[in-house]
Parts: sequence; structure tokens; C-alpha cells
Amino acid sequence: MIKPIISSPRPHLSRRQVLQGVAAAAGAGLAGFPGQLGAASQVKELIVLTGTTPWLPAYQKAAAAYEAEKGIKITFRAFPYGGMRTQMTNAIQSKNAAFDVFQLDEPWTGQFYDNGWVKPLEEIIEGYKLDPNILTYDSLPLWDKQQRRGKAGGKIMGLPINGNVDLFVYRKDIYEKLGLTVPKTWDEAIENGKKAVEAGEVRYGYVTRGQPTAGGQSVSFEFMHVLYGFGGDWFKADGATLVPTINNDAAKTAAATFRRLLELGPSRSQTVGQADCIALMQSGQALQGHFVAAGMPQLEDETRSSVVGKCGYTIVLAGSLDHPVPASGVWSLCVPADQAPERQLAAAEFIMWMLDKKQQEAFAGAGGMPTRKDVDVSGAGALRPIMEAARDSAALTQGAIRYVFAAQMLEAVEPVIGQIGSGDLAVDEGLDELQAKLAEIAKASGFAK
Repeated sequence: MIKPIISSPRPHLSRRQVLQGVAAAAGAGLAGFPGQLGAASQVKELIVLTGTTPWLPAYQKAAAAYEAEKGIKITFRAFPYGGMRTQMTNAIQSKNAAFDVFQLDEPWTGQFYDNGWVKPLEEIIEGYKLDPNILTYDSLPLWDKQQRRGKAGGKIMGLPINGNVDLFVYRKDIYEKLGLTVPKTWDEAIENGKKAVEAGEVRYGYVTRGQPTAGGQSVSFEFMHVLYGFGGDWFKADGATLVPTINNDAAKTAAATFRRLLELGPSRSQTVGQADCIALMQSGQALQGHFVAAGMPQLEDETRSSVVGKCGYTIVLAGSLDHPVPASGVWSLCVPADQAPERQLAAAEFIMWMLDKKQQEAFAGAGGMPTRKDVDVSGAGALRPIMEAARDSAALTQGAIRYVFAAQMLEAVEPVIGQIGSGDLAVDEGLDELQAKLAEIAKASGFAK
């Protein structure tokens, strides 16, 4: 567990005093992005929890600019993905105020928002409104307390820091050599993969994660892009009731298609993680695949990749629908509810600064995926196609697993989807098993009649 950060004594301001000072400094600009807030000048350092993600260097670079501009030190506490949620949960439950900024993956948002572990931004800065240029990824920043889910019109709980959606990536040079057409559907991609393997151009016709993970979404995230593309979903909402739909015909077709995709990759798909997929593309062993946009800049890194300039990037593919439906996998920056008001205000200022257009363009220039629709990525060089495809995907996204019971749900979902993908479990048997488990989980959390 992280020990509390002990700083030198400082005056403790009431929430009213802090907000009055900010309102006086920000004036009319407070309703949008407040710019120079002059917030909580007593705070000289912010402790920011983060993960050891591919885009961490871009985040650190932006934070260095914040330090130079504001004179507030940003101290990152970086943890592997599997430890991040535990660190934040322990900090809240032990009331040790270890962190000033939380970084939530989508599956964690429901639990943290529902439990009141995060302070809504408009309760920190009165009058704050979401900048219309900030991408919302199917209402990710918003929370309806009564319905216990993300919804337009809900309170602003945090802001999206990295526009992490899956993209479809393919080898342009091999496609051109074999006369292949860039696919629009998963079935077309499977056929292209088979042709490239048969022609001896690649070892693997398709790669994507098949490896389950603990504490988050991994194989289930890759599956969701296929599931949604066939019109499937985990649940159907009936008022306040959530009815599982994971064993209907759309879901079964999606699961069978997902298995066919994995069959074109390494034989033991349950051992293939995100880093493996990227490495297979970097080494030229794979024709195509879908994985997170934040990992794709590694394909254009001349120090590590043999396919620089040879890859094409686009929105993920469609199933039976006439359009693709990417699942969002976006990180959110939020303010812990247990911090002192002046520290909450300083943290909110940092978060909103990170979402300013100027900073988002700098973030993009360093390899981060911007989360604003008005960001100019023309200066991103080789990364421009990746960022444009990620930005174009945002308007089509459907939320990933964000339910208040996401932790329990993923414990059930991840291993089953992994087994279905590897062929160790029949599609019908696995999805029927999941249907029953999801019904139990939803009922235990108060979402069933």
C-alpha cells in the first residue's frame, strides 16, 4: 500500500474560500475551459497515479509542460495495469489520501462512481461545463446516480485522457502485392488472411489478443468489437433491469467469428497478449489484426519495428451490421473524493489543462491519442493515420464493460471468452454458461426483477 504523502503545513481553506478565489480569477471563462484558474496556490505538488502504459511517455511530457507553466510539481506513481485498481481502492478505503489524481480504466468507472469514490468536477468547480469539443465516447464522463449508469445529462465525473479504441491494422505492401482489397467486414479479413498465409507472405493471417487477464478486460475487449459489429451485447436494458443477451444468435455468430480470427494467429491463443500482437506485427510475421490505437505507434518506431511505413490503419471492421461499432477503451482522469478541497481544486485544474486543445495537440505530438474532436494532428508525421483513425472511430463507439458490477462480471467473462477463442470450449456451451452467470451477477447488484 502507498504510504500517505506528508507535506509541510499549509493553511487549510474552506471549500467556499477556495471557490470564491477561483471564481474571482476565472471570471466568465469558468463555464468552459477555465484556462488560468489560479487554483489553490498553496498546493505545490500533485501525486498522480498512472499505469505503465504505452502512452505514459506522452503523458509525462505534457506534465512537464504543466510544471514549467504552473510551478506545480507533478509526481507520477506508475503501477502495472493489474495493480492500479487495487492501489486506488486501498487509498479510498483506508482514507490515506495517497493520490490527488486517479486514472480509471473503463471497467472501473461504474464501481468508483457508484460508490462515491470520485468527486464530480462541477462540485469542485461550480458552473463547470463539458467543453463540446471533448469526445465523450458514449457518455463515458457522465454519470446518472439514480440509474447507476453513464448517461447524457449526468454529472461530469472525469475527463477522457487517452482515446484508446481498437483499430484495424494491415500490411499495405502485402495487400498491394497480392491484389487484396482492404476489408470492410471480419469475414473479408479472414479470407485475406488465409490468402496471405497460403502465398507464403506471412506466418499469421490475423492477430489479436486471446489471453485473459485478472482485474481488467483483455480478451473480452477484443471480442467486444466483433460482438457489437454483429449487433450483439452483454445485456439489454429494460428500465432499471438488465437482461443478459450474451447467448442470442448475434452473440453466437460473433463468438464463432472471433474464434476464426484467432485460428489465423498463434496456435495457443490464450497465451497471446497485447504485447505479443504488436511484436508479431513489428517483426513482419502477421498480415493484419485489431488492437488498441495507443499501441500502434510502436509499429512506426524505427528502432523497434521492421514494418515502418508499411502499415495501414482504419476503423475496425463490421459484422452483420452495415457499419462498424468500435468498443471504447478510454482512460479517465478523476479527482478522489477524500482529498482536501484545495487539493481537489488543484487536481481538477491539472485535469482540465490536460484536455485543453493546445495540450492535447502536444500530447498527440508525443504519441498520445487525443480526446478532442478539434485537435490538429497534421504535425504527427507517421502517426497521423493512426490518430485520424482513432478520432474517426470515436463517434461510432459503444461503451465497453462499465457496469457497477464490472469487476465480478469480468471475473466470469474473461476466462470463458478466452476458452471459446482458443477452441477449448464450444460456443453454445460457453455463452450459455455466461448467460447464467451474468443473470446472477446483475441480480446480486440490484439490476434484476
